[in-house]
Amino acid sequence: EAAREKDRYGWTPLHNICINESASLETLSVVLNAWPEAAREKDEDSWNPLHLICTNESASLKMVQTIADALVEGKGNRTSHSVISLISAVEYYLEKDADDVYDEVIRDDIKKLLHHLSSLYKEDNQSNPSPREIMTHFINTSWWNGVWLVINRHPSIAKTMKMQTIVMADFLSIAGKRLSLSSMTNMIKNEPDLLEGV
Repeated sequence: EAAREKDRYGWTPLHNICINESASLETLSVVLNAWPEAAREKDEDSWNPLHLICTNESASLKMVQTIADALVEGKGNRTSHSVISLISAVEYYLEKDADDVYDEVIRDDIKKLLHHLSSLYKEDNQSNPSPREIMTHFINTSWWNGVWLVINRHPSIAKTMKMQTIVMADFLSIAGKRLSLSSMTNMIKNEPDLLEGV
């Protein structure tokens, strides 16, 4: 109940945690678990917690990833329009002149995460990193939910992962829980050798 309260500026406890330089991942997780939809709540300036945490120099990348997870958790939130609109305000500040305070505050690792996440959903831009590059970045930063987002958007990438047969059954089991039915079907239909040895 307390996680849903808003102050006079429209800030929830999650907004306050995201801007607090001494906040921990554990505190953020407790509030998010109490009310996952808080990640999508906007304040009076239309800022959601992702916008605030991106300007918090002390926030860990894992904290940013946790907010991003909550934002794209619902299947309806994984559309191109939804994901791009969620991070468009942050990207606006990323593209401003170098002397803008926001450009100086948002760290490169956060910029790269947001760039890869938005690129995953922007299919019309030839300068975007490839799905493989995006997945590699997410793996290197240990953002496993991000890896599943890539596989869900581009099921054929599973074959390029070159997994050993002994892990394939586990992979397919988790994929069945994480991917949409159409993505799972496409992955198996287009890559039948994924089932070899399982």
